[in-house]
Amino acid sequence: MYAVATPPIGVPADNVVIRPARLSDIEAIVALHREAFADTFGAAFGPRDRERGAQALATGWRRQGPAALRGMLVAEYASQLIGTTSLRTRDMIGDGGGVAEAAFFEILGVWGALRSLFALSLLDHQIERGEGFIADVAVAPEWRRRGIARALLQRAENDARALALAYLGLYVRESNHGARALYERLGFRPLYIRRSLFARLFFGQDGWIYMRKDLA
Repeated sequence: MYAVATPPIGVPADNVVIRPARLSDIEAIVALHREAFADTFGAAFGPRDRERGAQALATGWRRQGPAALRGMLVAEYASQLIGTTSLRTRDMIGDGGGVAEAAFFEILGVWGALRSLFALSLLDHQIERGEGFIADVAVAPEWRRRGIARALLQRAENDARALALAYLGLYVRESNHGARALYERLGFRPLYIRRSLFARLFFGQDGWIYMRKDLA
């Protein structure tokens, strides 16, 4: 488990910093993802291979270098990462994907890599022109419901506006009512529900709601 600083009493401290991710953040980001998306990790890598799955992700990102972190943001408090998200655009598609896949085969073996890559591909989204796609909103348990996710999403929106993107899009699990309520408060509206038999078999979910926020 990734240990973070104890939150201050009351609202988040003013010195919580939202900034672009650095290569030195990779281990902490993967640890946050592993904890926040434990069910996804278990489904993608198998219940016994979560540790190696995290290692494969971290290794792939390190080998990709800065390209792996394009659009990735982190929330930092007391020199420790407490949250992260990513803003992806169409021009980022294909950045070093082959290097990441090679790390999966090296660490997970052929069958493990094929299984995990197929499972993760079920969560892929075809990013459209003008779209800023929000992915992997993760906050350390100690800091949840303290405005960190909101701050990360606001910074991602500001970055999207600076890039002259037309809208933001994201997926949220149909059963994740808390996240859905947060996104609606921030101006996102449900557009459609994505369902997949394979995704249900792997992840045990009926569907993901695609939500969108126009930036005009």
